[in-house]
Amino acid sequence: MLAAALRLLLPLLILTGFFMLSDGVKRSDTVVLLSLYSGIFVLLWFWIRNFNSLAGILLIGILARLCFSFHLPELSQDFYRFLWDGHVQQLGINPYLYTPNKLIDLVGFPDARLLVEKMGTLSAGNFSNYPPASQQLFKLAALFHQDQLMDPIVLIRFIYLIADLLIVFVGISLLKQLKLDPAYIALYFLNPLLIIEGIGNLHGEGLMVCFTLISLVYLVQRRSLFGGLFMGIAIAIKLLPLLFIPLFYKYLGWKKFSLFCLSTALCSACFWLPYWEGSMPSRYVETVDLWFTTFEFNGSLYNIVRALGYQLKGYNIIRQLGEITPFVVAGFVLVFSFLRSNRTPASLLKSMLFLLSCYFFIATTVHPWYIINLVFLGILTGYAYPLVWSLTVFWSYNAYGAEGFAENPYLQFVAYLVVYGTFIWELVKEPLGEHFQKPNFFSTEFSPISSR
Repeated sequence: MLAAALRLLLPLLILTGFFMLSDGVKRSDTVVLLSLYSGIFVLLWFWIRNFNSLAGILLIGILARLCFSFHLPELSQDFYRFLWDGHVQQLGINPYLYTPNKLIDLVGFPDARLLVEKMGTLSAGNFSNYPPASQQLFKLAALFHQDQLMDPIVLIRFIYLIADLLIVFVGISLLKQLKLDPAYIALYFLNPLLIIEGIGNLHGEGLMVCFTLISLVYLVQRRSLFGGLFMGIAIAIKLLPLLFIPLFYKYLGWKKFSLFCLSTALCSACFWLPYWEGSMPSRYVETVDLWFTTFEFNGSLYNIVRALGYQLKGYNIIRQLGEITPFVVAGFVLVFSFLRSNRTPASLLKSMLFLLSCYFFIATTVHPWYIINLVFLGILTGYAYPLVWSLTVFWSYNAYGAEGFAENPYLQFVAYLVVYGTFIWELVKEPLGEHFQKPNFFSTEFSPISSR
């Protein structure tokens, strides 16, 4: 009786929480925001553990996403830059060559000044950093922006919904190949971080994950050509998958690896070439460099090093750190590419997970939506710390209080203590995700997609 009541009550509570988050909760409303998010996270965890089914996973996931359908993004200003870049492309202007501040008096498309105002002074004063496949999506969205700002938002959300659904069904197939429980996909599809940051705030990580996943399906089968094509698309959406390329060397062998690299490069080049003109390459590198040398938000190890820098130098050493960070990241890539076997799908995926984790551990900027990538790799490897991180990373919104921006070092410490503690435990003992397959986590009574 109780189980039946909870089976009905939990989805209602979960969807109510998502609706409340979508309906005007701003990032300055930190107590309400973090309480709702944490509550939804716990309720979803309990529901997945006890009452999941493929139909239920799809229904709750879709309805949660629909809660955001006709609401403006409240937690991020990035969408306004997306739409700006799309409009300037419609005018035949390369978004990598001109800042919004330089163009604002020269263009006349709908809501132009509103977009510049809403994107914020930092974005308006810099060149676009979004790769070309994302730019093509922005260009498409701008076509639907005539009188109503919601029209392009609805379009992008629909595309992201389709991508998320593809991840479910392709992910189930890959999980079966990896001999993992297909019900793991619920931990991604229903993750509040993906729903809020992907659908709600229109960040493209989910779309990148979709093409990365399709690429992995082919690469696990050592089909280098198609694996490279889809990896090229993923890189043209977000640059992050570039880190993974060397990891495939041992798994594919040098001949298939060469084909994979060639296929990836040619596919990605097809997206880049229309924008490749004049000073575009140098300006794009300059813009990307800001993430290493200027921007800082929610760092972990970086914050410790920065504090030491203040003690030793008396000033913020982010620029000096930023100059060596790419070399440190390159070192991680080499270590995970050549000092691990990477000859089985399981070993390869673990290398991808650990490499990306190390990158975020040392990063100066870790926005909540970045962790979507780790959640995806976590379900393919059985590691739970990315799921824990997807909870605690959202607490970083505490920095956007009613009195202005100010990070809380004590809350950051607790958040990362939980993440690092889980990470170290899993390295020393065993992946907590291995316990997911024990009886009663994904109940066989309610889980038709269970592999047991």
